[in-house]
Amino acid sequence: MQRWMVGFCLCLAVTAGTGQDNTAAQANELYTAGKRLQALPLYEELAKANPKEWIYFERLADCLAVKSHDSDPAQAKVLRTRMRDAARQAVGLGDPNAIMKVLASVDPDLIPGPIAPSSPASSILEDAEKAFRAGDYPAAMAKYVEAADADPRLYEAPLYAGDIAFRQQDAATAGKWFARAIAADPNRETAYRYWGDTLLRVQNDPAAAESKFIDAVVAEPYNKMSWQGLQNWAAREKGVIRAPKIDRPAGPVVDAKNPKNIAIDIDPVATDDKQHPGSSAWMMYSLMRGGYHGDLFKKNFPNEKVYRHSLKEEDLALSMVATTVKERKIKPENLDENLRNLVELNDAGMLDCWILINGADQGIAQDYDAYRKDHRQLLHDYLARFVVHGAASPAP
Repeated sequence: MQRWMVGFCLCLAVTAGTGQDNTAAQANELYTAGKRLQALPLYEELAKANPKEWIYFERLADCLAVKSHDSDPAQAKVLRTRMRDAARQAVGLGDPNAIMKVLASVDPDLIPGPIAPSSPASSILEDAEKAFRAGDYPAAMAKYVEAADADPRLYEAPLYAGDIAFRQQDAATAGKWFARAIAADPNRETAYRYWGDTLLRVQNDPAAAESKFIDAVVAEPYNKMSWQGLQNWAAREKGVIRAPKIDRPAGPVVDAKNPKNIAIDIDPVATDDKQHPGSSAWMMYSLMRGGYHGDLFKKNFPNEKVYRHSLKEEDLALSMVATTVKERKIKPENLDENLRNLVELNDAGMLDCWILINGADQGIAQDYDAYRKDHRQLLHDYLARFVVHGAASPAP
């Protein structure tokens, strides 16, 4: 069965409530040893006695998640409901753990399916998960290694092997296994994020961790979990995660009854060069996008029957604005923030990266996989240069 998300790389300390020191210490010892089922009744007691301590509700949710795996369907639903409610309580009390937000939105009727059921290693992986849930890390590790060797395409086996090495504070071994998971599927974010967490927490190498966290975003930029590693890194290293600001005009409006009627709304104030030097260039944005609703989309996407907003359209529109501004030779300091950022990104050859990662909608997002295939390093460099700002080089 799939492992519920709380089993991921987490390092937390427990502070005992008044009168609960012994219970908290015992619960913490069991929990850190991976013995979730034995710790469950203790965390039930601690959560009840300390209703304002989010850590107890977080660990209660984790223990309930583990127990739900090996229960009959009716009991599992009850346990998942309790897990969700405990996670919601933790979040409401200020739990900063993003995993809790995921568990707080879990549908109790959702029954996790088997991992890679068609894989010859799936039964070995299931044995590994059972050992993990029982807190027998050596047995679990042996089974994860066996499953990974049996099927090199399997992502979860090396991922969870690396997770166990992380828990054992073995950064080198963890990195080896995370690299194997990435080799199995470089377009999943989890192994990069786990690896970054290991580099940050175990190896204390924030620069290397930052790079892995960026790789996680490159793998899946539209997955909220992909950004969690960078957010944690920024909180610890006093960094800033902020994309360049580019406020774009509204797109054209197409008449539903007559698609040939395309309305372009141009704000005369926002495009007044006297008030905002170069701002009239934004008219090119609206005109280029209007053209795409006409013949340009069909020309560039002959196999797509229905119009969608695309990377090609947005790149054409924004690059035309940038080119127009450059031709007017306006000093950067006289441009507003939007145009200054746009010109800088265009000059750096990273405008498409901004569009796909920070300026995408559902239509543009469809172009991401194909772009990442040939521009993975460029996407990484864009994030490192324009989005991730360390304490030594704060965001502009």
